[in-house]
Amino acid sequence: MTIYIKKLCNAFITDAIVNRRLGGTAARNVEAIGSLMGGLWVGGTVTVSAEALDWVPNGMNQALHDKLEPVHIPLADVRTVRRVFGILTGIVVVELEDGGEFRFRCFNARAVAVNMSDLLPSQLISA
Repeated sequence: MTIYIKKLCNAFITDAIVNRRLGGTAARNVEAIGSLMGGLWVGGTVTVSAEALDWVPNGMNQALHDKLEPVHIPLADVRTVRRVFGILTGIVVVELEDGGEFRFRCFNARAVAVNMSDLLPSQLISA
């Protein structure tokens, strides 16, 4: 499998849960922020091949969160990819056929969104 895109990023994970064993004020503050935002930005790596987008959390975030699972999205399930404004780093929004979405933020987000769009099966068919 050829990897076309590989980026360090923060993914917006709606069901990220702070590890309760950490306790303390910091954990409570992160939980409060997650409740307000509807999820947490979690560090990891995103890779995109001709078949799928995969996100894997980094080791530190695996230790800081309970049951943090990798994300696997077949490109056939992706409707569109676009970049939206984000402070410091742009945000790549991957809209799915089922109406859901996956968001991640990284440097050079505009180029990542364009390159990923070029890999979508719908783009390959219409080319």
